[in-house]
Amino acid sequence: MASEERDHRITILINNQRFEAPRPIMTGREIKELGGGPMDYWLILNVGAPDPQAGGDDRQIQDDERVELRNGMRFRIVNPGTFGG
Repeated sequence: MASEERDHRITILINNQRFEAPRPIMTGREIKELGGGPMDYWLILNVGAPDPQAGGDDRQIQDDERVELRNGMRFRIVNPGTFGG
């Protein structure tokens, strides 16, 4: 039974650290809390290859947005002041 429970765990990366998601669907705020990030920072979902500038297909996840998590999803918690000009 323990191995069956382990099969249902979802591991995601937040700022290149592994975290086990407590639920298969979480909000942006819950993901930031899991990663220990400041709540006023942005949560970015890495869609393609990791991009340190959050370019390409990467997208911002809103605090109240629900995300269906899959193993290996990559997120970054970033200071919004690092974007724009």
